[in-house]
Amino acid sequence: MNRVGDWGFSIGLWAIFWAFGNLDFTTVFSLAPFMNEELITVISICLLIAAMGKSAQIGLHTWLPDAMEGWFWALLKFHYMREHLKTIWSTQEKFLLGKIQMVRQSAGNQTSFSNDGVGSSETTCETLKTIKVPGPDWAGDQGRDYSLDLTFKYWFIGFTEGDGSFIINKTGYLEFKITQSSVDAQILFYIKKELGFGSVSVQDKNNKTHHFRVRDQKGLLKIIEIFNSNLYTERKNNQFKLWLEAFNKIYKTNICFIDQKNDPTLKNAWLSGFTDAEGCFTVSVIKRSETYNQVQVRYILSQKGELELMTKIADMLEGKISFLKDHNGYNMAINLTKLHKVIGYFNQYGLKTKKYICYFNWLKAYKLVINKEHFNDEGLERVKSLMNKINKTKIDII
Repeated sequence: MNRVGDWGFSIGLWAIFWAFGNLDFTTVFSLAPFMNEELITVISICLLIAAMGKSAQIGLHTWLPDAMEGWFWALLKFHYMREHLKTIWSTQEKFLLGKIQMVRQSAGNQTSFSNDGVGSSETTCETLKTIKVPGPDWAGDQGRDYSLDLTFKYWFIGFTEGDGSFIINKTGYLEFKITQSSVDAQILFYIKKELGFGSVSVQDKNNKTHHFRVRDQKGLLKIIEIFNSNLYTERKNNQFKLWLEAFNKIYKTNICFIDQKNDPTLKNAWLSGFTDAEGCFTVSVIKRSETYNQVQVRYILSQKGELELMTKIADMLEGKISFLKDHNGYNMAINLTKLHKVIGYFNQYGLKTKKYICYFNWLKAYKLVINKEHFNDEGLERVKSLMNKINKTKIDII
């Protein structure tokens, strides 16, 4: 019966990973409302079977009575233990030792800490996954113990460069804000959870928007630590510089603005965050003749200005730049045959908004087209179905 529960649990986990590409609760729960209902039902049934096997619910309960001692065997063992006192002490000692072993094992090597707070090699390996944001002299004690996961940090910077703002109100009040459609508000709660500060609330009920805000001095100091010298776009860097000058004036500090030019790379999550804010994945079917349909699969980034940055991204990903007069901005597009770098990158640094659903369906369409399955009717219909899902998701996100 336990094996039945184990199989249900295993199948459920594999189904989640296949559908969502992730086992993180935050990601799975935020994307679940937008996934196929039948798939969600299957996953739920598998996890229910797992819980039933573990807790011996009716249907998977037969192991429980078999595991019980019963009065006869319990009294027989008690009588034997009374007759053999060494067994009692041996049992107690083993029980106590077992508890000690369980406590020590559950903590692993973390039970042996030195006075400076540094643990064992296992603990040290875990700390390498995060980046320490040191507190400079001006930050006092507030900035000396703030650490942030490195992958999240670069994703957050990229996402902010697209959808975030460093705001100076007319009254001189400062705030940092990221605004999102209410249907994608879960990403704001995710940001708050990872940062450990700030607030999420409704910004406009009529327009259905939420925002994440940081307005207290301690939180703003941490924002400065994250972004100072780490921004990529010229526009956002200039905005941050003015905002930092206002912060120094209001709070009587002397924080130096670090003007550092950063080039995009495939070795951190910045492009993933920037894509979550400004990118899109498109599939289009163009009928060229009665017997031939052309399928275009593309990855596109759009940005007003920032020609230098967009050109560097295009060179890095083998894409092409085009100027959009209507939007006074630039498109960077990568077509089917050049998408291997894009796919390799996003497989390593996954998207975190509902745009991940677009990418997931887009990737399926890409595989169909790259394998030339769109040349037959069945394959073409599958591509069109995925294209409709991508377009629907983009409308929902907007």
